[in-house]
Amino acid sequence: MRRFTSLRWLLVVVAVLLLTGPVAAQLQTGDLYGTVVGGDGQPLPGVTVTLEGPGSPSVQVTDETGKFRFLGLYPGTYRLTAELQGFSTLEYPDIGVRVGGNTSLEITLSGAVEDVITVTGESPLIDERQVNRGTSVGAVELDKVPTARDPWSLLSLAPGVLVDRFNLGGNESGQQSNFIGTGATGRDNVFAVDGVVLTDMNAVGASATYFDFGAFEEVQFTVSSADVTVATSGVTINQVTKRGTNEWRGQARYLRTDGDWQSNPSDLGDGLIGNQIDAVEEWGADIGGPLWKDHLWIWASYGESDISNIVVGGQTDKTQLEDLNTKLNFQAGQSNSGVLHYWTNDKLKFGRGAGPARAPEATTDQTTPQDIYKVEDTWLPTTNLVLTGLFARDDGIFTLSPQGGLDANMFTDADGVLRGSNSDFTQEAVIDQARFDANYFFDAGASNNELKFGVGFREQENHSVSLWPHGKFVVSGEFQGLDPGFAMVGFARNRTVGIISSYDSAWLQDTITFDRWTINAGLRYDNQTLENLAQSEPGNPEAQGLLPPINFQGNDAGGFEWETVVPRLSATYSLGEDRQSLVRGTFSQYAEQLGQLPLATRVNPIGYAYAYFYFADTNGNLVFDPNEAGSLQFGYTYNIDPEDPAGFPPNVNDPNLDPTMTDEVTLGLEHSFRKDLAGGVTLTYRNVYDIPESRTFVSDDATGQVRLATREDWVQTGTVQERLPNGQLSRVVPVYDIRDGLTPTGGTFYTNGDREMDYMGVTLSLNKRLANRWSMRGHITAADWNWKIGSEYNKYADPTDQIADDLGFADGDDVYFEQSGSNKSNVLVGSRWSFNLNGLYQVAPETPWGFNLGASLDGREGYISPPAVRRSGSVGRRNVQLTEDIGEFRNDNVYVFNAHADKDFTFGDTRLILSLDGFNLTNQDTVLQVERNARAGNRTFDVNETLSPRVFRAGVTFRFR
Repeated sequence: MRRFTSLRWLLVVVAVLLLTGPVAAQLQTGDLYGTVVGGDGQPLPGVTVTLEGPGSPSVQVTDETGKFRFLGLYPGTYRLTAELQGFSTLEYPDIGVRVGGNTSLEITLSGAVEDVITVTGESPLIDERQVNRGTSVGAVELDKVPTARDPWSLLSLAPGVLVDRFNLGGNESGQQSNFIGTGATGRDNVFAVDGVVLTDMNAVGASATYFDFGAFEEVQFTVSSADVTVATSGVTINQVTKRGTNEWRGQARYLRTDGDWQSNPSDLGDGLIGNQIDAVEEWGADIGGPLWKDHLWIWASYGESDISNIVVGGQTDKTQLEDLNTKLNFQAGQSNSGVLHYWTNDKLKFGRGAGPARAPEATTDQTTPQDIYKVEDTWLPTTNLVLTGLFARDDGIFTLSPQGGLDANMFTDADGVLRGSNSDFTQEAVIDQARFDANYFFDAGASNNELKFGVGFREQENHSVSLWPHGKFVVSGEFQGLDPGFAMVGFARNRTVGIISSYDSAWLQDTITFDRWTINAGLRYDNQTLENLAQSEPGNPEAQGLLPPINFQGNDAGGFEWETVVPRLSATYSLGEDRQSLVRGTFSQYAEQLGQLPLATRVNPIGYAYAYFYFADTNGNLVFDPNEAGSLQFGYTYNIDPEDPAGFPPNVNDPNLDPTMTDEVTLGLEHSFRKDLAGGVTLTYRNVYDIPESRTFVSDDATGQVRLATREDWVQTGTVQERLPNGQLSRVVPVYDIRDGLTPTGGTFYTNGDREMDYMGVTLSLNKRLANRWSMRGHITAADWNWKIGSEYNKYADPTDQIADDLGFADGDDVYFEQSGSNKSNVLVGSRWSFNLNGLYQVAPETPWGFNLGASLDGREGYISPPAVRRSGSVGRRNVQLTEDIGEFRNDNVYVFNAHADKDFTFGDTRLILSLDGFNLTNQDTVLQVERNARAGNRTFDVNETLSPRVFRAGVTFRFR
């Protein structure tokens, strides 16, 4: 690992010496604020305020303005007591604290000395200090609202978030979902567990690991924020695991979704049936309690999930997830607390990628063993200053082994089905991070101020190797539209890559409260860098000299460095005598997070590199045989300079490359109709700019000069016209290539362009807290998300109408974003509307036969399926769009209704809980994916995926406390 800069060393030293991360405040805890006044409304200093909850009791004394605060509280239910000699004692026995939430109380003490007065009212649903927009899912909802029990299956609960799949009964829990937020790409999503950021920067926006749902206490989703500690414009997923408390508590669980409990899958014709579950099982246990009451607590959990699906075509896709968590919390005196956390997990997947587009031998087996360590501490040197800190390491391995092995021949047939084998991939990754944060409280005239500031660093180092069967693969010429008898062979370099990326940050923000106003103003600084590390590779002798041996000394990935300072500003004004309504406005600017791919490998000579040739497949076996070498005709290269194949790739990253930026403005109105019911409306506008694009390099055949191709260099070389899914002929689509006299170098220039995206959305939300035996929560979002195309983009872009480029669609249509998962054939995620409504009802809870009912209804616009055809040329393969309107062919809208029922049986301190969940209860068989390639042979426009049929899950849980 490279040597740390002095700033990083300083951060590590501070974190270790103080054993103190700001993530604790934002990503895994909540805060409680309060003011104590007398009967005349005047503030009361010197009041003793005691807070009791999951950890040890905390005591504060109100200051001269009657204020107190408890920061960094673990989510849960607390009891608060306020005492002052000469006044009655007041108790709040049921104060809820949520992740990232700010609970505010005004306590009035009576001057008459009486018995203890108990206040049964709960904390308000609307939060004047709130600067995040999203949703938080607590322990009760995690248990009783029907979900597939992984964080991705909860995403529909967050307003405006769109996912590439529907997870029913756990059938999709073996593979991460791709998802986008409100005007944000998936590359800016962030994952965190107990304050540790676990975003995989090598697959930026994805999680570096999988999770044990049974270990969660609460999960929070943030879709936009004016908080300076939230780095990106994407969806931030905060997951908080359980902890030990002053009571020994534990549980054991077993849940099963059985294939025999599902309805018949869809009949797709030609002997194919839709998706179906073989079996999904989950079991696990956790236990926690005091080793030393009020001082030392332990908690541990183990969870395992076995997921077996039968995909379209009949293949089996099996996954096993294993998780072990251990956590030690300590209270080292009244002003210091901390936690030590060790977490190890693995994913074993057999048949990754199974589906109609891959034969069984072309699927892969996956492992992802991982160890995560964390140390964290919070210190209160004074009542006005809180210091927090964290240091963590994530050490993991990721492997993909093809079932066909490396001795087979890898090829794609005329129907576009990958056969024979696949590439073999191994990666080792280490993520180190440390953060230091401080909160300082002071008064300035009539205002109260909370100053938040901190610094942090994170670094990810990846080493990976990709091996190809016999160093090559063949693609059917018929599938690509080549002349009869010809096929294409791609010679591959066995990729050997080392990449390191670093993320330094600092932030400063002040929360100012006075009268009815709450104002947040802050700045965030980020410095992001990227390097390729030294590696060597022996080359591929079959590639006609285009893949020679290379001894690479490493480089700085182009010399760019992303250094940004972004502002965050929000203002909240409370209306009404009882402050029952809030008007909010925010302005936030976000910088894109720097992923390792593709920027690093674009300029790495032993990254992914291919030399493509056409050849006469004389025996039609889709194998490049030795006797066919004489027919080789050079096609094009990827990441190789044909003039200097041993040198650097012909790609260039602009040394002045800037991150994509997002400006966001929101305006919201929230109203508390009563203490347990609140609703609101939020308008969101986002403008995304400095979007990167790739521009093609060409060489002048006469002079040898290399330059960028412009619109005048592209000439029409043909047309495409194919049958559409409705049986009609498509429009005649012109296809362009580089004109004679110019030769593409195989490289591109990666730079910021002048395209922009505008997002305008409106969200209506409703939240009914559990009271009077029922709760309900829901949201509906309508959005318009469009491209704005500039003259510079049109000057350099390939004029061929393509389905996708570097960042979605660029023809002025709606933004949809193409996402590919393990068995998702380029799902286009976007939707102009989506909604979720969920709730819980307690049936006769006061009787022995009482039980609980939960339900959830999801809806979204159908996924679009734009037909396309692949065309090759001197610049490579392109997916040519056959329709003028990208959304002309759209699958039906998707609606999914799920329900839950459970019954508790109590035996002293032990409870037995029997549960039953039903998924897709209306048994919809909505089409989700269609083969969009108009030249996919017998598979053209076939259904690749449908909504899984109705299925049930049974569960049994033992709990004691």
